[in-house]
Amino acid sequence: MSTITTRAEFLACFEGYTGDAVPYVADLTLWLDWQRSRGTLPAEWQDYTLRQLAEALGTPLWQPVRPWRLEMPDVEVIREERESERILRYRTAAGELQARWMLGPDGDWWQSEYLIKTAADLPAAGQLVTAHRYVLDVAAWQPWQDEAAQDVIPVIELPKTPYSELLHTWIGWSEGFMLLADDEREPLLELLDIMEAQYRELVVALAHLPGALVLAPDNLDGQFITPSVFREHMANTYRFTTETLHAQGKRLIVHLGGMGRHLLSGLADAGVDGIEGVAGPPQSDTPLPSAREKVGPSAVLWGGIPQDYLLATQPEEELRKAVVETVQWARVDGHVILGVADRVPVQADWRRLRILAEMVRA
Repeated sequence: MSTITTRAEFLACFEGYTGDAVPYVADLTLWLDWQRSRGTLPAEWQDYTLRQLAEALGTPLWQPVRPWRLEMPDVEVIREERESERILRYRTAAGELQARWMLGPDGDWWQSEYLIKTAADLPAAGQLVTAHRYVLDVAAWQPWQDEAAQDVIPVIELPKTPYSELLHTWIGWSEGFMLLADDEREPLLELLDIMEAQYRELVVALAHLPGALVLAPDNLDGQFITPSVFREHMANTYRFTTETLHAQGKRLIVHLGGMGRHLLSGLADAGVDGIEGVAGPPQSDTPLPSAREKVGPSAVLWGGIPQDYLLATQPEEELRKAVVETVQWARVDGHVILGVADRVPVQADWRRLRILAEMVRA
């Protein structure tokens, strides 16, 4: 097998590449964290570093880093953790908010309880949001600035954009989500305004750090974000972020985590440089050729291989067929990074990950 994709080759995708070589990068962040924490890696890999593990799987190490931390002065934070449950409580002068996570069947943590459940939680939520402070942590970013380490692709990870954060952390998709459609909509929009100001201040600060890539880990899903909602609550945030980053020579990659067909053109119009998690069925709704029609000629599309094909429950022939078809199309397109759409799932078969990397380079 030939050498793995380098950091320089990854960055070259934003300018367009020519020739037969198609860059391949797998987002192993979820898979590696899970396997290492449970000691379920192959025996010969148990003592490997992250870079060595990525190399063994035929990919550079995609390494998101948060050069910031979130502080909440004057708010008491209570954490409880059991084998299959995590609970966070925030005590403010206006009341207590609680969030809960359960260990899901896929081995990942699923949020089962959100901070805002009813209108009664809004005063405490207002105090909690107001108490938020993003503080730069440049020391966390410095170790990843070795230009000689071409087998590592470091990326500055932003917080989720405010509307995405509201959905994923604060209100969820059940009782709290309904507040967006009733008389309590205005208080939620006021929270968004506060979050937006804090977010933009952090973007400006992070834009001046060294590095070329920035990740918005928004886990976008078109089932819950319509094009009109995107235009109203997200487009301007992305546009501000891209303009700020471009002024400092940086590129913005946005993470899709669900159906994306109706969001792609909006992301491209806002100036987003790359979109991670693009795939067709059975995982998502937008094969790479359809995605290219949505985003125009130059935005980088990252993915193409649905997660499902990495699972032992799916015929291996489907993986091989998908790789052949995707590589052939990507060679012509010139702005594609081949990979497992979304992050590699924790139940992915490591043997199939190796097969995938080998096939891309065959």
